[in-house]
Amino acid sequence: MRRLLQALLLLVGVLLIYLNYQLYYRPQFSLVAGQQVNQDVVAQLRFLRVPLHHHAAEQMQQIYPEGFVYLNALYSLSWTELASHLPPEAPLYQEALAESAWAIHQIQSPTGQQTFDPNLPLPFGAFYQGWLTYSQGRFLAAQQPAHRNSVMVAQFEQQCAQIAQVLQVSDNPYPESYTGSAWPADVVMCVAALAWHDKINPPQYHALIRRWLRAVDTRLDSLDMIPHRTKAGTGQVAEAARGSSQSQLLNFLVEIDSVYAHKHFLRYRRYFLTTRLGLPGVREYVRGAVPLEDIDTGPVIWQVGGAASLVGRRTMQRYADTAVAIGLRNSMEAYGLPTQGRYDKRYLFGQLPIADAFIAWSNSVEATHEIRTTEHWRIRFQLLSVAILILLIALFLWLQRAAKGA
Repeated sequence: MRRLLQALLLLVGVLLIYLNYQLYYRPQFSLVAGQQVNQDVVAQLRFLRVPLHHHAAEQMQQIYPEGFVYLNALYSLSWTELASHLPPEAPLYQEALAESAWAIHQIQSPTGQQTFDPNLPLPFGAFYQGWLTYSQGRFLAAQQPAHRNSVMVAQFEQQCAQIAQVLQVSDNPYPESYTGSAWPADVVMCVAALAWHDKINPPQYHALIRRWLRAVDTRLDSLDMIPHRTKAGTGQVAEAARGSSQSQLLNFLVEIDSVYAHKHFLRYRRYFLTTRLGLPGVREYVRGAVPLEDIDTGPVIWQVGGAASLVGRRTMQRYADTAVAIGLRNSMEAYGLPTQGRYDKRYLFGQLPIADAFIAWSNSVEATHEIRTTEHWRIRFQLLSVAILILLIALFLWLQRAAKGA
């Protein structure tokens, strides 16, 4: 029994040392066509390519209601993020565009559409239209105008026009994602697609976007935040803001209106950012709310949301909160069980591709330059680790002396 306890103490000590080591993680960068590129992100995407091309999205659809679209959209957007920083002649640029285009075509396939209702006011709903149209806009923006596929350009413009029409004729800023169900984060995606339309085309939707933002301000929750869920038809709050949806929508709200978005970010940071054992995390619910766990949250451990924190890593960097972004990134490296081969990288042993896709998308915000901070964000966890290690050593030695005395 004493030997078993000593082995257990050693195991805990090794695990603690490993966690502290991982908190010093830095992504690997190398020069590609004259541009520094995050090779860890490339490795993540090259891992994802294999399961995605072998029906991983269909498998994720069996677990998550929107798993097929989510997985393909995140994969496409992560490749596009890389492509947007590379010269067109670079082989990696061509690879990125090819994979991104493939994923967009998957979203447009009958399999991608089958979960959604084509007869909604916004055909197939705000979730589907938002992720598809936004992904197309980012894909087109990564190319020179002369090189853009005319069919995709026409589809993108038509879908933007559909989104605009639905928003124009209603005072409710949140059209449905499903019949009778509306999630504001989905509509933020739709409006972000309109904002990208006006970046790559002659501006057309600026006035509509301003009108939409004013309407959003009439449908905030009690903390003046964009709600997680609203009542279909009226846009009234059905469920207050949650960490998972706030982390997501803030990534796109900043592209619509950065000044407006920053005000919402400060509220998000105030009510959802927390620490556990000295490491940052994003709460799924505000303090005092009854914590629940559902398909949107991912695992919720000690009130910290898995999805909220994974995507929150990207959110924090988009708003230049670099110390927290690094803390969340490196906590993922510590607890996500990453394994890296010669050409690929995966988390949780690659058993949940949608988690790998979220991490790749979050890390792609650091596609071409390493983010750094001088803040000592690890110090509390390190002090706690030292205290625990001292206790472990003391217990180990006490067991050893007890064995000799026996």
